[in-house]
Amino acid sequence: MLNHLSPPQPQRLASIPALLGLSLLPVPAIAFDPSGGTASLFIILGLGGFTLINLLLQGLFFFAGCYHSRTFAKRHVICALLIPLIAVALAIYDHRGWSDFALNVGIICIGTGLILLPLQLHQIDKTVHAKADWILSLGALTILGLSYIIAPLALFAIIVAHIGLASTPKQIPKLLNYLALVGGYGLFGYWLYQTLVMFQSSLA
Repeated sequence: MLNHLSPPQPQRLASIPALLGLSLLPVPAIAFDPSGGTASLFIILGLGGFTLINLLLQGLFFFAGCYHSRTFAKRHVICALLIPLIAVALAIYDHRGWSDFALNVGIICIGTGLILLPLQLHQIDKTVHAKADWILSLGALTILGLSYIIAPLALFAIIVAHIGLASTPKQIPKLLNYLALVGGYGLFGYWLYQTLVMFQSSLA
């Protein structure tokens, strides 16, 4: 009875060589492909983050009446287009296929469209605000406060403070702009120093 229920041993031993033979057959391997990652990372984080802070600057300059000058609007657009140009170069240089390339180009087109907004805002009949110096100085301090969370934002605080000083502000807004410049240059310089140290340590 027991001998009838137990499986025959020769069949079990015969299956071992078969399993060993199957294990030697080549099977497809799925490996991580890093190509395309650098461009996508820069476009999502770099271009996306820059577009958000640039929209903040556009609103700030619009309510202050800075876009009343067509020259100012053009300069803002030309300077801001540098980031999409870098993104286009990365998308061409580093891509895996047409699908991710088309996605990256689509995101770049959306970001570029938002960057071109000052050219349209210039068409709106809005004169320079009577409190433009206050708007710019308080905007610079607000961005400086945000830069204590995201350090590279200090560069934008420096830019706004310089623009505020160029608009011949009153005494108190002028002092606020100088305060934003001191804090912005200090924080941005410290961030650059820390970034350089980390880069050198990674190469060592």
